[in-house]
Parts: sequence; structure tokens; C-alpha cells
Amino acid sequence: MSEQAGRTIEIRGFLHLYKFFKEKNWPIPLIMELEEPTTGTQLAEKLGIPLDEIEIVFVNGFAQSLDYAIQPGDRVAFVPPGCPGPYRMALGFYAKNQKNKFNFVRK
Repeated sequence: MSEQAGRTIEIRGFLHLYKFFKEKNWPIPLIMELEEPTTGTQLAEKLGIPLDEIEIVFVNGFAQSLDYAIQPGDRVAFVPPGCPGPYRMALGFYAKNQKNKFNFVRK
């Protein structure tokens, strides 16, 4: 791995967040410099992604809560609400999403 790759993260958006990335004309994946750890919440705020549009964040292929510390070199994907029920449990959404104040909010 190059020194540059060790200071960056790859960011993706799933479902309608993919469309959000495209509307911003961001490449998929978006490569972003990251000098020190940040949380999913901080990263979303920096990118302008509304927190109520994020249910969970995948980091290196594993479901994590939004307060999980993202490290330089990680692969990150934001997932909006809407994943079908059985998959939510199998992928770990429920277990990792208890502190998200937007969890299970009906609009």
C-alpha cells in the first residue's frame, strides 16, 4: 500500500445515497484524505449528508454505528433506511444502530 493510500478513505453511498453522490458529481468511490480517525457522524456532516438519511455505516464490510471510529485506510459506505427486514438483522443493522436517534423514526 502506498503512503497516500494509507492516509485516505474510500466512501460510497448505497440506495438513494448513491444518487446523492452522483448529484454532487463525486466519483464512486469518493477518495478522501483522512489524517486522523473520525466518526461516521463527523464524516457525514463534513460531506453534507443529512444524518436522518443514514441508518448505518459499513466500515471495511461490517455494519457499524455512526459513532464508530473510521481510520485512515478504511472503506466506508453509508446506508440509508429502507433495507428489508430480514437483511437488517442478518447484516447487523439492529445491533449496531441502537444509539442512532433517527433509528425507527417514521416520517
